[in-house]
Amino acid sequence: MRRAIFLAIMLSISIPFVSATDISSNDEYDSTGLLSGEYSVKDGATWTVSGNYDVADETSIVIEEGATMVISGSMNAVSTPQLNLNGTSSVIVPIANLGPNGTMRIIFAEEVIFNTTIEINGVSTEDWTGNQFDWIGNMDVETITVNFSHYTFQVVAISEIQLAPEGSTPESRAPADLSGEGISISVPERAKAWNIDVQGTLIVTGSVFAAEISCTGTCTLNGAEMTSTSPIEVTGSITVTDSVFSHVLSDEDVMVWDDASITWTNSTGTGGETDNWVRMLTSRTVGVENGYVVFYGYEMGYDSKDTSPLVDNSTSNATNQGDNIIEIANGDRERMVSWQDGDGLLHTESASGKVVLSTPWGNYEKIIEELPKVNHFDVELILPELSFDSLVASDDENSINSRLGVMATITNIGNADAKFILDCVADGVDANVGTTVPYTVKGQDTIEIPMNWDSAKEGDLALECTIFVPYHFEGYDVAVAGTATTELVSWSEEDNNSANLFLPIVIGTLVALVLYVVITRMKLNKEVPKMHLTEITESEDDEEVGTVE
Repeated sequence: MRRAIFLAIMLSISIPFVSATDISSNDEYDSTGLLSGEYSVKDGATWTVSGNYDVADETSIVIEEGATMVISGSMNAVSTPQLNLNGTSSVIVPIANLGPNGTMRIIFAEEVIFNTTIEINGVSTEDWTGNQFDWIGNMDVETITVNFSHYTFQVVAISEIQLAPEGSTPESRAPADLSGEGISISVPERAKAWNIDVQGTLIVTGSVFAAEISCTGTCTLNGAEMTSTSPIEVTGSITVTDSVFSHVLSDEDVMVWDDASITWTNSTGTGGETDNWVRMLTSRTVGVENGYVVFYGYEMGYDSKDTSPLVDNSTSNATNQGDNIIEIANGDRERMVSWQDGDGLLHTESASGKVVLSTPWGNYEKIIEELPKVNHFDVELILPELSFDSLVASDDENSINSRLGVMATITNIGNADAKFILDCVADGVDANVGTTVPYTVKGQDTIEIPMNWDSAKEGDLALECTIFVPYHFEGYDVAVAGTATTELVSWSEEDNNSANLFLPIVIGTLVALVLYVVITRMKLNKEVPKMHLTEITESEDDEEVGTVE
């Protein structure tokens, strides 16, 4: 309020108005006034602002490469500041023992439309909404603490606090007079703040209020008072010495991007939950060979978060899908790799990661013990590399529908094991080699695979076998020599030898018959003499036993 009144008075009495201009030679502004418009400090020039100046909304200052700007006085936004309240905040109001009783009126920058809780001296007002809040009580105290709790659906901000003690002159407290936790001072329309684009050199030894500062060149703050300076965005370098930051609108006083440099010495930040500075990566990606590789991140970023399994197509940006680049940070806080907190303690993430390729040959993974704190890095997996050395048949001819031994020799010149299968064909069709089971070859090893090949087709045929490579290895060369072929093998029908057996069978039969006849005759010759002897004996006996007459 006082700043707005002061500005109106300045304009009414025609205090010099400094319009936008180019600073092409060394110049010093050592008076007071209003800066407005677009300023460019040209290469080789130094612009020194040693006076106290208000800066109109949307004023822009560009310090070109090779140029220097020195702020040893003050440069403050002309807009009336307001005190922003976080979802939970405490505002300390200086009372200075104005009287035994009185009214404290809190005037908000705009109507509060969501229920808010306001607590003073242990007494809470629930579900309050409106433009101003009145409290009546003892003002014979140094300070009064007002605690706020509200939904963050809207910006809740205090424009002024009026104190009306009984029997005394009313006083007001501007946002700059208030302190506490969970608060920040800003202009009502942050987009209308003035800005400094530092491509050359900026040196601040005075005070700056509500400026957006981007430092792609070199920024030096030495004994500076920086109030509501967004945070300062640094892509070049910044040195902060014996300086004070207050009421920054974000969670950090200085945001350092990628490999930009920062030196922070004997300086005070906004404090509380606001860090002195944070190093943020603009992007965080890992390059892989194909879209089947999965990334797992552990204890990443500011909150030490673990990621879900991430692949190339996990990105929400469709134009980036299929580029074999995995975006490994799910949010901004996972891209924060180091920071200095409000107590001045330095922190660095202790993140690690793992990439995995799951295939029918096996699972191949690489552990990343310390995740690189860079925008992009590439990962190479340790994989098998199979060479089909030879395929040799045991003979160059064979009968159809009978087995022929074949020996396959395969070497793994890689450092990872593989469990693979072979596809074999002959004369353009699948060949029967007696097995379809997978084979395992260890890294830096050679195996021999015995197979039995048969063919139902006559003719000169060669067996061709190929190492089957799953689609998961797209982009990888895991079969440096994936196919081998035997020499030609002549396949024919087996000879029919049944006609040649006829004569031996007949001869054998005749010999058997002759032997049978001979043996039979010999047996008969032996039985006849024996029969005659028996007959004679019986005749003699009959004669001796007769009848006596």
